[in-house]
Amino acid sequence: MLRKVSAMTNHARYPSYVNCVAHVLSTSPQPLSVDALISNIENQRPLTKGARRAVYRAIGQLFQAVPVTTSHFGWLSRLLADNLFRHPLTNDEARKGYLLLDEMEHAVFFPQFFQTNKPDERRLKIELMGGPTIEAEACIERRTWSLRLGAEFVAWIEEAGGQGRDDILIKVNDALAGHYTLRLQPREIRDNSAIQNRNIQLALMAEEIVSKDRRARSAVPTAELAARLIARGFFTEAVPADDLHYVLHQYSLLRFRQGQGYSLEEEEARYAPDRRTVREGAPRYYAEQAPDAPPASHDDLTHEWGELLAEMPEIEFVGESMEDSCASYEAYLDSFRDSHDSEEFLSHSDFHLLEAELETLISLEYEFGYLLPEQQARKEQLANTLFIDPEMLLDDDMDSPNYPDSDYPDSDYPDSGDFPFWQN
Repeated sequence: MLRKVSAMTNHARYPSYVNCVAHVLSTSPQPLSVDALISNIENQRPLTKGARRAVYRAIGQLFQAVPVTTSHFGWLSRLLADNLFRHPLTNDEARKGYLLLDEMEHAVFFPQFFQTNKPDERRLKIELMGGPTIEAEACIERRTWSLRLGAEFVAWIEEAGGQGRDDILIKVNDALAGHYTLRLQPREIRDNSAIQNRNIQLALMAEEIVSKDRRARSAVPTAELAARLIARGFFTEAVPADDLHYVLHQYSLLRFRQGQGYSLEEEEARYAPDRRTVREGAPRYYAEQAPDAPPASHDDLTHEWGELLAEMPEIEFVGESMEDSCASYEAYLDSFRDSHDSEEFLSHSDFHLLEAELETLISLEYEFGYLLPEQQARKEQLANTLFIDPEMLLDDDMDSPNYPDSDYPDSDYPDSGDFPFWQN
């Protein structure tokens, strides 16, 4: 009896191996080998006979304890320092002041989330390059985990001339302290060749990680794959790749398994055609995710993007080339894809025909101060069909300066007649 009480007292006195590993890695500025981990843990508690096995088991239970090499491990929040990520901005995000997060971005902003599977209530410090420093927090938008940035973010985007299909570059200053910097990169200055090379490199690295893990399980959870890519130092380069699910769907031989993650089947790796030279751009699709669903595992709480992308039909332009398109029509196509609408999308000319009708109704409402009921109903129908916010269109039409269609003096503005963009 006395021996049993003594054992219980020792158990309460010494921290567990999981707590020891978490403490050592989270406080170490550099990744550590297992031997170094054991040496540090010995300062916190007596080592048991199976200490090495216990350390490996503890690492397996900690989401933020990620392998940097085969024998060294780091803490995700520390490994994120100075990493750079690319987020394709949508019109809805720019208008309402939030960013929808995939598993990669969720781990970037809230690294502890996938350890506890509980909402992280900390407030982040976000520097908007060329603008104010704001606070941000996790939220649910469109039934998806998101980062709420608010009205100051919207104003920053508007002042910089940003719009859907531009990119937000996310720099991690200090993930432990929750300090980040956002920079707007207009799509006109995307270096598509360099980004495509980075996409291919990301796809190859992801395939390697999943392939080495194949014997242990059928698929690697998406959040865990993201953490391992970060641990490899991929995102420390100056040119970030496109968002993770898009890259893996378009450039890799990996296949998404719903509820499991990404896998690389032997037959697919052997016979699948090379899919790494595909169309450019980075469309973003969002899965339907219930915010109140009880979390059971990593991928129960994450987006089923891979399967959604695989089922999404490609949009083909019949009788029109991409050169005939324009920014507003491309934004419409983006919103159409996001809506998962089963109806046929509008052609380029049909879109502008209905857009002109909507502009006419808005002009009439501006001039007379009201519309007849049937006109009001038609205006709302057109706005929903075209995915256009009438208030924004009113602002553009009535309040914006008139930029000439010719070249802008002393600037790099295009001479297409579109509103100018600002290089950051």
